[in-house]
Amino acid sequence: MKRIVTAALLFALIVTHFAVSGCGKSESAVREIVREEIKNDRENYRKSFAFQKFGFGGALEKEWSHAQGVKAGNLIFVSGQQPYDTNLDENGMPLTDKETGKSFAEQLRTVLENIEKVLANYNATMDDVVFLQGFVDENAGKNTAGFGNAAKVIQEFFPEGQQSMTFISVDNLYGSEQLIEANAIAVLSAEE
Repeated sequence: MKRIVTAALLFALIVTHFAVSGCGKSESAVREIVREEIKNDRENYRKSFAFQKFGFGGALEKEWSHAQGVKAGNLIFVSGQQPYDTNLDENGMPLTDKETGKSFAEQLRTVLENIEKVLANYNATMDDVVFLQGFVDENAGKNTAGFGNAAKVIQEFFPEGQQSMTFISVDNLYGSEQLIEANAIAVLSAEE
């Protein structure tokens, strides 16, 4: 809407300029210039909604045919992040195991770090997250550390605590060692 108002103001300024300067361009020529500018602005606006997909290059991305993040306009959708190392070998497999024997809080930290990496690809931060959804294995609280410092981990990544958040208990995530998976939605307030 701002672009249309800007184009209308531009049109008024151009007409005023030509009228005052006595320029030989007719009003219809000026109108055509403004129409073309509006058309270009609309096309650029439409293009801003083209999907921008991001992945770490992992084997599961190829196998399951998905992206880790998709940006459409000013919205960023982050796929469910697992507590996996995003540093990958030549086969797209994690270089280190960040699940086995790790506490819920440690896995949560890895998941949030992975969300942060996806957002960074789009020049976004955790402050841009408006919704965080976690899927927690029903046995997550039963390991030796339980939920431990999970609240502190959340506060570390979201110090302002302004995102909406839902955590859901599920029966058996992807593998017996995995205790959490989380996805997110972020909104960029202004295009750069």
